[in-house]
Formats: sequence, C-alpha cells, structure tokens
Amino acid sequence: MKSFDPNYIYRFSKKTIKLTFQQWEYQGFAFVEIGGNCAFVNMLSEFQDGDSLLSLLKQKTSKLDFDFEDLGQDEEGKSWFRAVLVSATGEKWETEDVLDSLTEMLVGIELVDIQTED
Repeated sequence: MKSFDPNYIYRFSKKTIKLTFQQWEYQGFAFVEIGGNCAFVNMLSEFQDGDSLLSLLKQKTSKLDFDFEDLGQDEEGKSWFRAVLVSATGEKWETEDVLDSLTEMLVGIELVDIQTED
C-alpha cells in the first residue's frame, strides 16, 4: 500500500486483507474484503476461528490463489476442509483437517488496500 489515510478508520471503508496460509514451505494466499468503520486491529477477531475464516474465504469478493474446499460436517458434527498449498518450486501439498485447525495454518494477515465506501 503506497499510502494509508488514518482518517479512513473513522469512515465506512472497504479493507482488502491478504491472508497467508502455510505449512512447511507450502503456501496459499487469499484476498478478502471487510467493510465497516473500525480500525484494522479491531478486525483481528474475524480471523480467530475456523468458522469466521471459512465465511471470509467463501465470500463472492474473495480471491484465493490456492485450492480450498469446504467438506462440510462429519457424523460427529465436526466441520472439515481440504486445501492444496504450493511451494516456490511448484510442488503441491494437500491437507485435509477439521475446520478449527485452519487458524493454525494462518501465518500472515496484512492490510493491502483501503477505500472509502461511497
């Protein structure tokens, strides 16, 4: 981001957030949008659990550069996901786990753009 206008946190704005998911050298990136009139630090609660992350990843405006699939619930009521992350050399790593473990893969949260909502 070239410039950050701190006044935008006091106005309704659309924030584009880059999420980095990683296991070992395998990564995946997602760009999600969050609206409202709150500071970036107040948005961190949006990333605290698997359900919140899943909701963000499934938004129509979200852009994912890795394969991600919501697998739904098993017989015990636990939600599952599948993700395919990629290394810098192009190798793929597929993981399938309970949704709550998605937060353990989240290693980076970056505000990359902010625009006022008109």
